[in-house]
Amino acid sequence: MSSRFMLRLAVALFVPLLTAALSGADGPPDEARAGSVWVVNRDKGELAVFDAGSGEVLAQMAVGAGAHDICISEHAGKAYVMAETINSVTTVDTRTLETEAIPVSPMPHHCEPSRDGRTLYVTLASHTVGGTATPTYATIDTKDHSGPVQYVTTSLDPAARAHGPNPSPDGRTVYVAHDVGNQVTRVDTDTGAVTFLASIPRAEESILSRFGRLLWVSARGDDTVRRIDLETNQMTPIPVGHEPESLMLTPSERTLVTSLRGTPAALSFVDTVDLARPAELVPIAGAGTFGDLAVISRDGRFVYATFDAGSAGTGGVAVVDVHTRRVVDTWLYPETGRPHGIWYSNRTRCPSCGSGEHRH
Repeated sequence: MSSRFMLRLAVALFVPLLTAALSGADGPPDEARAGSVWVVNRDKGELAVFDAGSGEVLAQMAVGAGAHDICISEHAGKAYVMAETINSVTTVDTRTLETEAIPVSPMPHHCEPSRDGRTLYVTLASHTVGGTATPTYATIDTKDHSGPVQYVTTSLDPAARAHGPNPSPDGRTVYVAHDVGNQVTRVDTDTGAVTFLASIPRAEESILSRFGRLLWVSARGDDTVRRIDLETNQMTPIPVGHEPESLMLTPSERTLVTSLRGTPAALSFVDTVDLARPAELVPIAGAGTFGDLAVISRDGRFVYATFDAGSAGTGGVAVVDVHTRRVVDTWLYPETGRPHGIWYSNRTRCPSCGSGEHRH
């Protein structure tokens, strides 16, 4: 590692983020929020790692121009950053922070690991086959990255663009939302066969229910979330607020949480049992901010949502208690630029232990 990086890392490890503050005196204690939160700044091409309890910055480092999204394979012990501008997936060892670049086709956009963490699915915003634009996701074996990157077509419409991949728990199917082309498809991972499921305006992300009957899809084009019954093909639109994207289900699946890309930054909470009940809007930052992406803790208690104030402003992470629907903490990103991709890990890097870590 460079001396410049080591200096920045040393400072980040031992200097708490002074601007982090509780927004409510009755917020939960730090120990209730175990783990770490990994955030990429797409304007700076950087990664910042926050302690999930205190908001302390544990590490900050460059991860490639155009860093857009991030996900972690706990099985591999690696974080994967989509560096769009340099057409690369940057891997970061979650213990040592050592990096590796995996070249991929143009503009890796969003990512999702398989349930067992052995395969990474990466949508590509600009992939061609024989000179023809083709909606595609790439698969990466997380074991040692020595195998070739595989490319899989996600739609029969060449004008479509794959945006959000969502592998089923058994790994036999990947559901893909296409924000250009306005559709959701299902890809058989054994045969590559593509099945068209539904036409949805600016489909962004999807999430599958535990037993695989229901598929929830964020429709940024009409400010709804669509619930698709995969057995009956019945689709139900649910108004949720301005420009929904990230989708999270609580462990009981009685609540669906959606990040909203509009302004001011906010989250939306949907009662999945009573769909006639209006979604609850929870602002997470003030005027002039924009919503980005969000993740939920392993126990479903907290949502961590990024927000920004434009490329020249200072964004950050809002911590929202799912039970009370209140912002209990806010962490500002250490620099200007737009924090965007975010991932929660149940592991916490330990500043007093060097490269060691604790698992909660």
